[in-house]
Amino acid sequence: MLAFYADDPRSLAVLVALTGVPGILAGLIKYRLLVILIPFTILGTFTNAMLLYYLGVVEDPGRVVASLGPLRVPEFAVETTALIGARIVSFAGAGLLLASFVTPRDAIKSLSDELGLPKGASFSLSFALRLLPLLKSDMEDILLVRRLRGHRRIPLTPGDYKSIITPLLAVSLERALWVAVAAELRGFALRKRGLRRPRLGLADAVLAAALAAQLLAVASWG
Repeated sequence: MLAFYADDPRSLAVLVALTGVPGILAGLIKYRLLVILIPFTILGTFTNAMLLYYLGVVEDPGRVVASLGPLRVPEFAVETTALIGARIVSFAGAGLLLASFVTPRDAIKSLSDELGLPKGASFSLSFALRLLPLLKSDMEDILLVRRLRGHRRIPLTPGDYKSIITPLLAVSLERALWVAVAAELRGFALRKRGLRRPRLGLADAVLAAALAAQLLAVASWG
């Protein structure tokens, strides 16, 4: 949420330093393939900014900061890519931190029993955490099939991304549907919540301090 709200380079730098970088470093251990996709997402942002510039959609693109033959890179493309890229790194790092250190079982128990969140919300988050390793496995299978069919392993064109994202979404939606059916058949709707006092430690204090620093930075600089 802070990454979406912040629009000042200084506040975004704090978010990247305290959440983005640690999350990506943690993700390199368990979710390396997902981390590799982050630069491609930022590259897509830059490509989109350049396309808007050449289509004449941008009213004030600023001066040209670099040129390579007929290709000219305006300030608009650089600033937009830096701004959105910092946001991508920030919330991707937050997600990778959560997925790297919290198991789905711990998530659903802590959110429901300690924080008092509705069981539907806690179950959804725990399922999302469980889904990350499955998405990694599905993506590896899709890339393998693409390579066996003679396609390049690293996606470069919109068609490449479509051939990866479409089956990945289809498999994920089908899996989510049957997980929901299985949960209801096992009496999820009848599950009662038992509140208990959370147990806090040093790691919780470090995370709380990092969050407070990010809140202060965004509140001060916007």
